[in-house]
Amino acid sequence: GRMKAGPGLFVAQVVGESMNRLIPNGAWCLWRAGPVALPEGKVVLAQHRGIADAETGGMFTVKRFGSERRVGEDGLVEKVRVTLAPRSRDPGFEAIVVEETDGDEVAVLAELVGVLR
Repeated sequence: GRMKAGPGLFVAQVVGESMNRLIPNGAWCLWRAGPVALPEGKVVLAQHRGIADAETGGMFTVKRFGSERRVGEDGLVEKVRVTLAPRSRDPGFEAIVVEETDGDEVAVLAELVGVLR
């Protein structure tokens, strides 16, 4: 289908094999910048200073987002751990797990809208 251009949408190329079940290496993808809700289970473009992408060496990665939360002593829900999981046919790719107990957060920059064919 076709999608009209709109605010916050952009196109970027995804390079690598860690998401090849969903996104072929070199595919151009449509993204929505700055998702407002927790993108639980969605494919995201994420940034974290501790990420060293195995294929590109960069601080950015495209993975499926998951998080664990708990209720703190003050009654507020807080994130404890973020998991950025690959979806690859190659079993050599492992999830990136970031503990967030020290306030060091993963920045979700965009949510995948679709792979352009």
